[in-house]
Amino acid sequence: EKLEAKFKALENGIVTVEQKDKHKARFPILRLSAEDQQFAQACKSAQPRPPMPQEVITKAAARIDESINASLKQSGTAANPPASDALLMRRIYLDTIGRIPTGEEARAFLSDTSPAKRATLVNTLLNSPGYTMHMYNWLADMLRVKDDYGKGAKAFLYEDWLKDQIAMNVPWDVMVGDMLTADGKLNENGAAGFLLRDAQMPLDGVSNLLTTFLSANVSCAQCHDHPFADWTQRDFYSMAAFFGATDGFHEDVYRKARKLAKSEELPQAGKAVVNLLLAPNAYNLVDLPTNHLKFPVDYKYKDMKPGDAAVPELIRWNDTPKDNPAYNLTLTKPSQLRNQFASWMVHPENPRFAAAIANRLWKKVFGIAVQEPVSDLDDPAAASNPELLALITTYMKQAKFDLREFQRILLNTAAYQRQAGEAPQDPKTYHFQGPILRRMSAEQAWDSIVTLASGDEADHLLLRRGDDIQQLVVPDDQINAETVKRLIGEMKENGTPFKGGGGKKNGGANPKALASLYEGGRPQIRAGLLLARASEIQQPAPENHFLRLFGQSDRLVSDTNTTDGSVPQMLQLMNGPVQEMVTGGSDVLAAATKATKAATPADKVTSLYLAFLGRPPTPQESTKAVAAMTGGLAVSDLAWVLLNSREFLFIP
Repeated sequence: EKLEAKFKALENGIVTVEQKDKHKARFPILRLSAEDQQFAQACKSAQPRPPMPQEVITKAAARIDESINASLKQSGTAANPPASDALLMRRIYLDTIGRIPTGEEARAFLSDTSPAKRATLVNTLLNSPGYTMHMYNWLADMLRVKDDYGKGAKAFLYEDWLKDQIAMNVPWDVMVGDMLTADGKLNENGAAGFLLRDAQMPLDGVSNLLTTFLSANVSCAQCHDHPFADWTQRDFYSMAAFFGATDGFHEDVYRKARKLAKSEELPQAGKAVVNLLLAPNAYNLVDLPTNHLKFPVDYKYKDMKPGDAAVPELIRWNDTPKDNPAYNLTLTKPSQLRNQFASWMVHPENPRFAAAIANRLWKKVFGIAVQEPVSDLDDPAAASNPELLALITTYMKQAKFDLREFQRILLNTAAYQRQAGEAPQDPKTYHFQGPILRRMSAEQAWDSIVTLASGDEADHLLLRRGDDIQQLVVPDDQINAETVKRLIGEMKENGTPFKGGGGKKNGGANPKALASLYEGGRPQIRAGLLLARASEIQQPAPENHFLRLFGQSDRLVSDTNTTDGSVPQMLQLMNGPVQEMVTGGSDVLAAATKATKAATPADKVTSLYLAFLGRPPTPQESTKAVAAMTGGLAVSDLAWVLLNSREFLFIP
């Protein structure tokens, strides 16, 4: 079959191309001819956005260190000592690809004598498949990514799109602009998934996007003038008016699908099947010729009257110059308001756009933002180090919103490569003498345990469920019994059943059902656990899953993941399925299998320490462990001990 399309990405043996109708197709590279395989590899190697030279990264990192050192000197605070190779290696792995290194990876790095090995490790990991998975987890929490939007609508295509953007290193301003200007249905255009997340509550959606992308603390102003900030209710409605001509959820389409599901025309299909096939078509981003947003009937301020039409107007912060070029918009047709808003939002001179994402990424790397909380950047002067905040904002712009390159700068700073310190009671008093001591996120802990169980195999297992639901795009006037029969027939003929959440039990957590939906391989199932990365399972995980017990967000509100400890977490590690997987025998745990094959008891101990903690044991630890093994302690027992150690779960 001949396919005319534009190359978009090659990741883990999966080629992504874009056809003339803008639809993307994904398939294993081995399905291409030898000539086309070579062409795809050449396209991948071309790198249309080459990374910055190392000397540029080094100079930028040094300038950040100057700002931090000046703040430390002024406050009389001593910088933390430099981190050891072993400590820093483990931290870099967790902060770039979201998992600990395998024992082999740890051994290779620690034995490397190259003076540039730290910078080399950063560059290697930032360009590995694990980076896409880890960044997806981070963005999914911020963007409130969920599999299920309700009413039978699945956001699988949006999830696939977001992973593709990360893998292709699409700049942040381009990615956000695409999300804000997307048109089409949830099962047709992946980029539309962001706005359709709040399609039934559009005002909440405006509040969420302002907080997410601008760190503008406007949520209270949705109902009344903000009591602690300058935003008024009129400000909020003036911003929401940019979306007043956009319709996302079409109630008439949903009712038509529901009526058909209840009718007697399709007794063989069943209500649930019809709903799954047709109801998602109600989620459809379209722009209307008229702006319908009005001030609420209970509006109580004198500047407008209840029921008045809301006029689009961009908010300004106190430090916004009157001649700021980001505000040069021409508000003409209502159908273009969203595009105009997006142009302002992602403009390099938008007063908060670059600062907001730079501040968020700083927190991702250092554990604490330059200005806390990350959802409120209304007053940059309130930052712990205003000069540092301005500097990283400048670097974000100079990197052209390349999130990968921006993180390269941060990871190369001397401040990041120091030992961690305690989190301060007041974030404003922290001067970044080093990162703060952090517990792994739920996703980092899970992905690290999966790594212990299967090595780096899970880095190459990709869950892609968006392709099949593109078959279910139906024009509004074709929602009828004949269409349902056609769709069911086509899916049976193609042998591509609808890719749902993996089964009905436990919130769609049936691991056997989900295991068949992967590209690049089939995940192993051990102790009832599907050994896939957190980014490649249900979003979010079911409530009884390890991830949720360890603090994964329910994705209802942005940035609500937690690293707080609990008794159920300890029980998971000590007595739960994870413990069963670790202690069930050397054939269950890849790390234990490797240790079992070591020549001497001391070598077995060293192998386990490298796998779990990324370092060899101290002489005292080795002596004690070898003595215990001589006395009958099994490899699996020592693995259990290391899994339940504080050192395993923390990022020092």
